[in-house]
Amino acid sequence: MINYNRLGYEIKRNLTNFSTKISKGLKRPQQKFIHQMIYGILAGNKVHRRDHARVPDD
Repeated sequence: MINYNRLGYEIKRNLTNFSTKISKGLKRPQQKFIHQMIYGILAGNKVHRRDHARVPDD
């Protein structure tokens, strides 16, 4: 039987460890942004470029 509480905890811990490694040397707000961005990609299961930034047409 799968313990979903433990599985959720382990996934969150792994995500935090990964985001800490890749954002090493950045300031705390930037580290939090990276963590939230990765979480959003995982939770949403898709990435839409248009949702991240819009470049005005010249």
